[in-house]
Amino acid sequence: MAAEKAADDVVKIYVWAPLSNDELLARFFLLKHGALAEDYGTGSAAANLGGWYVARNMTLPLRCVIRQGEPIGRPARLLLDVDAEGGIHVSGRVIELGTGAVTL
Repeated sequence: MAAEKAADDVVKIYVWAPLSNDELLARFFLLKHGALAEDYGTGSAAANLGGWYVARNMTLPLRCVIRQGEPIGRPARLLLDVDAEGGIHVSGRVIELGTGAVTL
């Protein structure tokens, strides 16, 4: 689980738990207009989870299915691939809202 305060001073919480060696259950919560909201399929959070695995020197390559949204009736499946060099790839049936790159 990771909780971070974003630049806009909004706390966002991404919670995940392994269901098997290659499958996770995840939920992403944020405050929206003072109420707790949930994003049912979060590609950017999945990508950041890949970065979390890389930063913690987990065994690579890594590939897992992220199941999200089921508890609120909006099931989503994302595929997270982290290659042996630490490259992070997320796929699934999603809508891209932005793109970018981070150089470390």
